[in-house]
Amino acid sequence: MPEQEILVLVDENDNEIGTDTRENCHSGSGRRHRAYTVLLFHRSKLLLQQRSSKKLLWPGAWDVSYTSHVYPGESYQQASARKALQELDAKVGALEDVHSFVYFAPQGKNAENEFCRVMVGEFDGGVSPNPDEISAIRWASPKEVAAEVGSNPNSFTPWFRLSWEGFSRSPQSAKYGL
Repeated sequence: MPEQEILVLVDENDNEIGTDTRENCHSGSGRRHRAYTVLLFHRSKLLLQQRSSKKLLWPGAWDVSYTSHVYPGESYQQASARKALQELDAKVGALEDVHSFVYFAPQGKNAENEFCRVMVGEFDGGVSPNPDEISAIRWASPKEVAAEVGSNPNSFTPWFRLSWEGFSRSPQSAKYGL
C-alpha cells in the first residue's frame, strides 16, 4: 500500500473526474471515489469478515469478504487481486460483476462517499487474515446471512447491506443458493 494512498474521484456514473488522498476522501462529507466490494463463496458459504478495531469507519462491524479502493491506473480486477493478497493472503481468480451503487454514509466526523462495484466469485477457502484489517472471519450460508441482515442490520457495514441487497436481486444469487 502506498504511504499516501491516492484514490480516483468519480461521478455518479463511475467516470473519472480527478484524484485525491484517502484522508480527504473520507474526511467530513468525503469526496466520491471509486471502490468495490467482493463476495467470496466456498461450498455455498459466504466468507464474512469482521473489521479490525483499528479501522477509521465502522470498526468491529461485519463486512463483505473484502473491500477497498481502485488506485489510479488500476482496473477493478487488478485492485481486487491486490487487496485479496493484502487482507486475506489469498489469490482470487476472475470475479463477476453483479451490481453497482452510489452511497453516502457518515460516521462521526468522517464518511464514506463512494461509487461501489459489487463482484462475486468462487474461492477455495484458504485464507490468512491480516490482523490490521480483520479481527475475525466466518463462513455463512446465504440464507443465514439474509436472516442476520434482516434481524440485526446495524451489525453490518452500510456498504455490506447495499452490496447484499444488490447481489440478492441479481441473477447470480441463485447460483450461490439464495
